[in-house]
Amino acid sequence: MDENRTPNAGTETPALPNMSAKVYPTKDPKLEKGSILAYASVDLGGCFAVNGIKIVEGKDGPFVSMPSQKGRDGKFRDICFPTTKEMRTAINTVVMDAYQNLLEQQADLAAQAVQRLAERSAKPSLHGALKDAIRESAEQRPAPAPARTADHGAR
Repeated sequence: MDENRTPNAGTETPALPNMSAKVYPTKDPKLEKGSILAYASVDLGGCFAVNGIKIVEGKDGPFVSMPSQKGRDGKFRDICFPTTKEMRTAINTVVMDAYQNLLEQQADLAAQAVQRLAERSAKPSLHGALKDAIRESAEQRPAPAPARTADHGAR
């Protein structure tokens, strides 16, 4: 247990477990109540999971909000929360990194979609080629002779 002790303090600091986070974006943050950008789940060391973590847009930018429940007095209280500053920082870092990765993936997908649309419009389509061929052949044909009708003396 000596590896968990700090040399000067002599007190044990708990080791932080390996953590991973999954982020689930909301469809449209503007429609969500309270500016919720995404929900997250954190896996702590493969033996404990925390669901219902929210990434919320605040005055100073997005922040991580732990799962909470409304009490009888109408105030929200956290259901589960980190008890040390180090653990809070670690959870915030893991969740925000996963959120940033998600935003980068979405930006890459959007850029690929725009590129595919640009390539489609640059390629001549079969439909467009047929229209062009019909237009060219119509321009090269002589105008049809006017048809005789009964009004013009044709029998």
